[in-house]
Amino acid sequence: MSSEEFRGIVIDDGDGERWLAVADTHVGLEVELGRRGVRIPSQSARVANTIVEYAERVGATSLVILGDVKHEIGSVVDSMREVREFLNIVSRRFNRVVLIRGNHDGGLDTILTSMESPNIHLLDSRGFIMRSRDGKRLLLLHGNSKPRVEDFVNADVIVMGHTHPAITIQDVTGYVMRMPVIVKIRVDKGLMGSNMYGRDMGVSGNLTIIVLPTFNPLTVGMDVTESLTKDLVSVETILHYARTWERPGNVEVYLLDMTYLGTLDILMRIKEEVAEGGYELDWL
Repeated sequence: MSSEEFRGIVIDDGDGERWLAVADTHVGLEVELGRRGVRIPSQSARVANTIVEYAERVGATSLVILGDVKHEIGSVVDSMREVREFLNIVSRRFNRVVLIRGNHDGGLDTILTSMESPNIHLLDSRGFIMRSRDGKRLLLLHGNSKPRVEDFVNADVIVMGHTHPAITIQDVTGYVMRMPVIVKIRVDKGLMGSNMYGRDMGVSGNLTIIVLPTFNPLTVGMDVTESLTKDLVSVETILHYARTWERPGNVEVYLLDMTYLGTLDILMRIKEEVAEGGYELDWL
């Protein structure tokens, strides 16, 4: 990955640390693929070194992984070596490594107790609040669990993973590819709070949600023109409470180099018109 195309973001906090935030590394995915007959060399060191190399370029001093650090949901025996290798590499580079537990991270605490890495900290899936250098309060979490009430009330921005956002692109020759994207959603904070907690939260104004793509190079994700245009309750994500399908114009989609593709309503219209046999671009 080049420095212009990185599946994460950089956050400067109020204490002088520069954080690299990524999501869904799914370390050990190749173990599961191997069980299915797909033989792929270990990617753990590659994923870790990609993070380290980018940190060097941007001067990041700490790392936070927003859930699904590991891939294996059940027993950790088969993927333990992969996860340990990954964590050993990143822990040597960063002042702090914060792991937010995702729905794939059962047994991660067992792996950590077998390691001597005092700078690695494991938090639950509801995450934590980080105050950025410009004073914004960022709630960093996985996205499968409701945040703590006080964290939601205090947050200006939510940064999450879990849903693996992507976009399907077809060129003029008919070649189709799916690419990971970063999604920025503007929601009514009061409405989302009442949807999520079932009561008036006493908050108002807009809340920004940033959804990071999966970091593992073996995965891409779900097309946002399909996943964010319907109720996501079956995916067990807090985006269900944002009700993105009701206000697609509030959902912005970016490629990894931050090329702006447009809002979800425009991307849906393009997809529909292409499916019907043609698309005319309105430059006005």
